Amino acid sequence: MRLREATHELTRQLEQYRTWELRFLASPVDSAIRAQFERTARELCALTGARCGREAVLAAERYLRATADGRSARHPGA
Repeated sequence: MRLREATHELTRQLEQYRTWELRFLASPVDSAIRAQFERTARELCALTGARCGREAVLAAERYLRATADGRSARHPGA
């Protein structure tokens, strides 16, 4: 995957994670919302190579911040 495409996908997945995180926090007993939140966390983990959702979010944010600042950044999933 080219870097620009990877950056776009990482941004999209991070936005999805944040959306489902808010929904889950609003309705923690809703099993459908919880399942979707966990699914987005797994996808973000797969992209970043992280072992948990929180690590994946931090890795994604660090990478996106570095690329936005124009610094060279190693893709978190590489």
